[in-house]
Amino acid sequence: MYNNDVINNLYVEGNNNTIDSDMTNDTMMTNNSMTQMSQQPIMGNVQEKVVHRTFVHDVPHICPIHTRVINHHVYRHTYQPRYTCSEENCVTNVQCGSCCQYQ
Repeated sequence: MYNNDVINNLYVEGNNNTIDSDMTNDTMMTNNSMTQMSQQPIMGNVQEKVVHRTFVHDVPHICPIHTRVINHHVYRHTYQPRYTCSEENCVTNVQCGSCCQYQ
């Protein structure tokens, strides 16, 4: 926004950052005669601009994962009958007498 002011026959135009004037070489009108005056520049207040920047850094983290496999062996015992057969011969002698008896 521009402010227009007339100060001591001096036309000044500014926007709060820079000031433009009709004066060249710091001339000033006094008693209808031109007198040159030299002065040090006036230092204004410091205007600070803040810039926020964000940097993303990838930081690798090693997460060790160990897989342990446990094999379970189950022995299931089953019983199956195996039939066998055996044969025995029993001999019985019946003595009905002896030869000695028949004389």
